[in-house]
Amino acid sequence: MEAKLKQSYIQEIQYQTHMLNNLQRWLKNFIIFSSISLVLILFGPSVHPVLKIIGIVLMILSVIGCIVIGLGFRNGKENVHKLINMVEKRNAK
Repeated sequence: MEAKLKQSYIQEIQYQTHMLNNLQRWLKNFIIFSSISLVLILFGPSVHPVLKIIGIVLMILSVIGCIVIGLGFRNGKENVHKLINMVEKRNAK
């Protein structure tokens, strides 16, 4: 039973690590969106005044998204470290 439990922990660590990598990709995407919205804010009014408003809305949404994803990434990373510590403690016994 001990080996089966250990294997379950290892699978969970692998799965959560995979999900953390997905969160990193989403964070990069939101940073790109915020950069694009900055360009719209700075240079949009020369093309059309509405582009500045669209840029501001996109900037707010992308910054909120970055904060939420960053918090999720941080909490997920802490959770993976806790699981690794649990597996190491079980191996020490």
